[in-house]
Amino acid sequence: MAERVGDALEVPHKEGVDLNLVRQALDVVERTGPQKASLQEARGLLLRSLDGNLPSAPKAGHLVTGTETGTSVVLDEFRPARGIADSGDATLFALSLLAIAVGLWLSMRLRPGYSIRELKRRTAADEDVEGRKR
Repeated sequence: MAERVGDALEVPHKEGVDLNLVRQALDVVERTGPQKASLQEARGLLLRSLDGNLPSAPKAGHLVTGTETGTSVVLDEFRPARGIADSGDATLFALSLLAIAVGLWLSMRLRPGYSIRELKRRTAADEDVEGRKR
């Protein structure tokens, strides 16, 4: 971000921009130590340097097309919470544990009384008996 702000200071067309605010934003971005860089503060300074209007913002009463749609807004990085962060997460976790428990209970309850190994032994024994009868 510091490179972009530095590049903004070096552009040839600087009309309509308060360069003092841009320099302050650069200082904020390059800040180290206990007061680390605050991107929100830097964005606020940069927006104020443009009088609160982005050059790519759509004009009132004008149909927007192409790159004029106002999509130059840069959102904060998305960092989802890890683990159980709220009651919704806790509810989903409890429901998943309940589903696992019900599945295990049903698998034991509805299991047949004999195994595949036992069926194979019965089939082999029946074939032996039929082979002896002949």
